[in-house]
Amino acid sequence: MRRNMPLTLSNQVKRILRSGVLCASLLALSVFATPAMAHKTFLMPEKFAWDDGETVHIALTSSLKYPELQFGAKRDRIAFSSAVVGNHDAGELSFVEAEEYLTASFTPAHKGFAVVAMSSKSRAGEIKPKDADGYFDEIGASADVKQAFSELAGDPPLHRSYSKHAKAFFCIETCSSGQEAGEKPVGQPLEFVTIKGAKNRFILLRGGKKLPGQNVTMFSPGKDDVDLVTDRDGIVTVNAGDAGAIMLMSVWITMPEQADGVYHSDYATLTLNMADL
Repeated sequence: MRRNMPLTLSNQVKRILRSGVLCASLLALSVFATPAMAHKTFLMPEKFAWDDGETVHIALTSSLKYPELQFGAKRDRIAFSSAVVGNHDAGELSFVEAEEYLTASFTPAHKGFAVVAMSSKSRAGEIKPKDADGYFDEIGASADVKQAFSELAGDPPLHRSYSKHAKAFFCIETCSSGQEAGEKPVGQPLEFVTIKGAKNRFILLRGGKKLPGQNVTMFSPGKDDVDLVTDRDGIVTVNAGDAGAIMLMSVWITMPEQADGVYHSDYATLTLNMADL
């Protein structure tokens, strides 16, 4: 497989895509460009189990429906990227831009559990007052956040900023070695990590610290979305029966010191195949 041929998806990914429900409409928006929770930014490996020596291709996309690949990013939108295989740094990723997804590629020098992560540059802007409630609903804002803004005098716009943090787990030849890579945070402001010996449990970290009581949504091709909540230790538990490809997503909103300040949202996603873990 040539390094510059990421636009050909594997049969496995095609099957996953066919199993999802087609969206009613497509919006001409680039990845990371929309703050709406309806647009999910995630990493989708061409496959979750790679043979030793293969060049790995991973699609970064923003989509109305996981796991469809709809809106690709520009390379300059990426603020951070990381690839680790079997506890070894995999080196620099190469990128190819396309309309539906940005492809990141690398050829691993090691075997084992693999983690690829990317974060976007922060974007900021204003939401019209009449659209503020809808925006808060889409990002899952708490009642306290909504109330603080609604009590502002006059009719001010909502000042908001946001960043997207995507991560994917997969295997190079085997997932039985280097599993510690999934347990280690890569430094994203909001991210999921694995728990040693716990296949269906994950920890959500904010700034490297466990985040309790946080809403998490699980997406699976062809299935209803599942709403979950992290426990007091920041752990979210996935039904052991969900053995296929899934995506976990959470949004953390940082309240401004003043209600008329900037409401910043960090979005975190994790894609993986439970069967491979």
